[in-house]
Amino acid sequence: MNILQKTGQKRTILISISIVLVSIHTIYFYHSLMPEFEVKKLIQQGVRFLLTIGLLIMIYKGKNWARILGVILFAIAALTAIYSIFTVNTSLINKTPFMVMSFVYSVAIYHFYFSKSFKAFVEFQTQNK
Repeated sequence: MNILQKTGQKRTILISISIVLVSIHTIYFYHSLMPEFEVKKLIQQGVRFLLTIGLLIMIYKGKNWARILGVILFAIAALTAIYSIFTVNTSLINKTPFMVMSFVYSVAIYHFYFSKSFKAFVEFQTQNK
């Protein structure tokens, strides 16, 4: 594995961890604001969380369909977060999670779609199966 491929691997892992942390924060933030604990919503969010992890694993393995689906879903999430920054009526400090989400998903879109290091890493992954 050359330096470009190692860089792609490290960045893919770091971005994946960031996406997982954003998902965990979103689940926690939702339930911490609710007056009652909603089991149905927690199950729904848990399934979404597991699907996110599955998608990130498939992206790591170099599956092109997963990369395309991930970029589409991350673009929707980033646009939703950016929209929320401007439409949610709350203080700036409460809009920080939306800013973090828009940043993380935007970086993920760039990395998974345009990054040379990711393309080199995926090429390495697919050749060494």
